Amino acid sequence: MSIEQKYFNQDKNYLLKTVQAFCKNLLLETWASEAYQAYMSLENPMGLEDDFTLSIKLEIKKGTYVLEEAYDLLAAIYRLKEGDNQLSFVWDGRTHMEYYDEQWRSIFNSWMLGLCQKQEVYRAIIKASLADKTTNTDFLESSIKRAVLDHFQIRITRSKKMHVLTA
Repeated sequence: MSIEQKYFNQDKNYLLKTVQAFCKNLLLETWASEAYQAYMSLENPMGLEDDFTLSIKLEIKKGTYVLEEAYDLLAAIYRLKEGDNQLSFVWDGRTHMEYYDEQWRSIFNSWMLGLCQKQEVYRAIIKASLADKTTNTDFLESSIKRAVLDHFQIRITRSKKMHVLTA
């Protein structure tokens, strides 16, 4: 699945999809960094740095690839719940793209902080960042995706050529 994928019938806010695609890499890096911070605060509250924690700190950005599908899913959930009207007026002088960028980053950051408190999410990101290229990380990706779906109490069904999000 990707941002270009249609997730529900009225998934037609192309401006919002463009904004979400544009800031994807930056937000994935932020998510990985936050996963490291969550690990340190939840499993290493004294902040002791040993070889393992130092290796995580150095390699954490390599784990962003397991977050791509979860990011696309979060983007679709946002479009389903929040981004339904691309014809609204923005009265403060910003463009629609700037408005959507600010709104999306804000809600994404709050969702990401909540998801990083889940052990299955931050551990999967850390494991992926430390895995070598030959390691199969499909299980880690599905673990994160399942945590996102459970968090929002949503399930995905396949209908024709579209993934359908249902509450």
